[in-house]
Order: sequence, then C-alpha cells, then structure tokens
Amino acid sequence: MIKDIKKIKPAVNRRVSKHLFGQDPWMLAEDIPDIDFQFSQIWLSAFVNDLQRTVGRNYQKILGIFNGCNVKFYYGTRDSDDFAKHLLSLIIKKPAFGARINKEIRIFSIKLKNQAASISPEKLSRLSNKKLSDLYLELDKLHTTLYTWGWLPNAVDMFHGNFSNYLKERLEDRTTSEQVNSTLVALSVSPEKSIIDQEQDSFLHLVALKQANKKKELVRDLKTHIARYFYLKHLWLGKDGIYDEAYYLSEIKKFIASGQRAISVLRQKERQRQKNLQKRCALIKKLKISGKLLKIFSVYAEFSVTKAFRRDAQLLWAYKMDFIFAALARRLKVPALYFRFMFPEEIAAALRVGSISRKKIVDLRSRTRACVYYAEKNIDRLFIGPEVKKWERLVVQKIDATVREIKGQAACLGQAKGLVKIVNSAQDMKKMNKGDILVSIATNPDIVPAMKKAAAIITEQGGITSHAAIVSREFNTPCIIGTKIATRVLKDGDLVEVDAEKGVIKILKIK
Repeated sequence: MIKDIKKIKPAVNRRVSKHLFGQDPWMLAEDIPDIDFQFSQIWLSAFVNDLQRTVGRNYQKILGIFNGCNVKFYYGTRDSDDFAKHLLSLIIKKPAFGARINKEIRIFSIKLKNQAASISPEKLSRLSNKKLSDLYLELDKLHTTLYTWGWLPNAVDMFHGNFSNYLKERLEDRTTSEQVNSTLVALSVSPEKSIIDQEQDSFLHLVALKQANKKKELVRDLKTHIARYFYLKHLWLGKDGIYDEAYYLSEIKKFIASGQRAISVLRQKERQRQKNLQKRCALIKKLKISGKLLKIFSVYAEFSVTKAFRRDAQLLWAYKMDFIFAALARRLKVPALYFRFMFPEEIAAALRVGSISRKKIVDLRSRTRACVYYAEKNIDRLFIGPEVKKWERLVVQKIDATVREIKGQAACLGQAKGLVKIVNSAQDMKKMNKGDILVSIATNPDIVPAMKKAAAIITEQGGITSHAAIVSREFNTPCIIGTKIATRVLKDGDLVEVDAEKGVIKILKIK
C-alpha cells in the first residue's frame, strides 16, 4: 500500500477512530530491541492494509511505540485472536492453502533477497534521485508483499497458540493427556533442514577441516561459508557488524579448545535428526494420522522452516539497506539515522526536491528519541513529543511480579535446573555460563553462542516457528516459549526449575 503523505504528519489531538477506544483492549504482541521505524512500518502497515489480499481480512488496528530503536507493538486482544481463528479455519478447510503459504513465503523471500543482493554503493552512486526513490519504493512494495504471506505462520500461532491448541485437541483422543505436548513436539519436526540447521552444519564442517589439518580445503570452504552467512550477525541495525574471517577462526579455536570433535558432533546431530524423523513417522503410523490431518501437521512442521527462510532474506535486505541510508545521507545532508524514522513516501518526496526542510529535520530528530505509530486500514498516524507518554499510559499492563510459577508452550522437551541469565542481545552474552538458564524476550542469531551454553531456554514470545524453538531442537535443549512475562518476572541469579514436558517454570529461589 502507498501511504498518503497527508495522513502521516505528526498528530496531537486528531481523532483516529472508534477502534482505538473500543471494547477490545490492547495486547502487547512483541517487544523488539534494536529495530528501527522504517522497517517496522512495513509490517505494521501491512497488518491493517494488505493481509486481506491473501486471507480475506486484516487486523483492525495496530500500535507501535518506539523508544529510540526499540519497539513494542500491540494488537487488539480479541482482534488478534479472531484473525488467528479465521486463518486457522482456512488451513483446516483446505490444507493446500497452508502449503501455498509456505510456497509463497519462499518465492517472495527469494525475490527480496535477489533484489537486495544487487545493491552496492557503486550502483547506488550511479542512480539519479528519481531512480533511487523508485528503488526504495520498489523494495518497500516487495517487502510488504512478502509480509502478506510471511506473517501468517506467526499470526496463526504465536500470540494465542491457536494452531498448536487445535493440533493438541486432535491428539487428545489418540494419546494420553501427559503425552500430548511431547507428541506435538515430535510431530512438528520437518524433514527439511532449516537455514539455521544448515549454518550450524556448515560451521561444524569448517571445524572438522581444521581438526583434520586440511588447510587448503578450510581456506576455500571458509570463504564460501562467509559469503553465504556473513550478514546473519547484522540483524536489523548492524550494531555488531557482520561475521568475518577473524570471527570464524576465533569460534573454530574456541570449539577445538572445548575438547569436542566436530565430525563426531556432526554425526551425532545427524543421528539425532534421523531418530527424530523416525519417531515422527512411527507416531504418524501409531496414531493413525492420515489424509487431511496429516497434511495439516505437515503445514505446521514446515512453518518453522519457511520462517527461517524469510528471516534469512530479510537479514541480507537489512544489511544492504545500510548502503541506501548512507547514500541518502550524502545526498540530502541529513544523518543516516533520520531516514530510519521516515515513511518511504517521505523519502521519495525529499529525493524529488533534493533536500529536507529544517522543520522536518527537527521533527525527525524528535522521532528518533520517541514516537508512536497508530494504523488502521487507509489510516496512518505518527505521534511525537508529549503524546508518546499518553499512549504509553493507555497500554500499560500490570504484571504480578510475585508469581512463583510461569507457564508457556513446550518447544523442545526435557528438564533442567539452573540460574537465570537474561540475554536479549550479544552484549548480554558475557554473563552466560555453562548450565545457566537463558531467558530472553525472543532469541536471535547473534546470541546463538549463549544458547549453546544453556541448560534450558525460556522466551516470552514465539510459537513453534520461532528461532528459539528451531535452535533448541537443533541443540536438543529443553525450551519453553511464549511465556509472555518471563523477562519481567525473572531476573539474573534466580534459581529456577524448567519442565519443558509440561511447559512450566518454577521459581525455586529469588536472588
């Protein structure tokens, strides 16, 4: 959707609509650190304008509160549940639609990745302002289209567990209540390796070459590995740079120092993978899951693969956007950060006239500190200044910090006991020790080294398709996702017991 520039001026007392003050209270969907407005507005706007193109309806309202490069975004509580139920009904009625979701995610992820891969500083320098504007708007349009498919695996399960709960209900008359969780986890294993699995296998291959003293092969394959995966560290803002040769050589050295043999780990991983697939096949046969229901389970399992596939493309896009922001900063003589808080049409307008007004610069500076984005279909509102606090008070959510038991969804089975370490970014990893319980809002590729040390993993957000769910199964680490409150109840040093069989975390001792 192309946003109307007249509708995105910072507003103070403008009316929005009945949805804002209606009977559907706001629900915190995600709390995402190190992300900017320009990326967030792509999906936030798509949620209320463009999802109807694929599933016949949108969310009614969406809200994003930005404090610097950190966003909390909100749905209407009933609205998000209704959307998930609607989407689930489409998949249940016609599993082929679920298969199409996975197919379209791959198609548009590849398109976005190919478009991003073609971007270079040299190419950008040769573009006129109009051509640069066209490129920016084209990327925004392509990314929006990707979200009309790519968001659906999240939407159907991440916030209310609709898809998981439906499948659990289908299992209740086929197995015991105590085994429903473990059965669902076993059936969610995909025959296809995710991008995350592939990267881990590729790294272990490099270590194996080093341990076998195959220097020429290591040099060759390390270059290939870097070319394929260097941007995964970048995430959305590039704060921690990218993966380079020095990083991987250091990681290889650390792995060898642990005393493990990479080839043994690779073989063990493959044996575990085959064991998981065999268990899945045996369960399908034992529980007599066939026909339409089997197709639905297959859609569910593949969601974890295609979500990682989408994220891979987006991370390369985010890396390449740095070059575009640098080009914009040079041409329009404004800090690159400011473009991260502009709508695409604002950037296009600035490129048309070749400058940004002093008044707009003051406005952008305020946006980078704090702003609120509210959207409905065909409505975009951006609020700055004192209005931000008003919105924050509107969505404040009380959490009982005295709770001694937290519940979530099992992503990888097992039990563990240990000390809590809150890890939301690469900077937090230094406090993580072997055997600690890693607790995060939502894990990302940059904290995988800390996840390897964890005796268990707990996240506030995420469904069976989440990064934490995928990586925990890769490492066979007990994991509970979707707790909603873990980072706000637990703190570093608390002693907890994790029972991923039941999806329960018990607080044994508060620091």
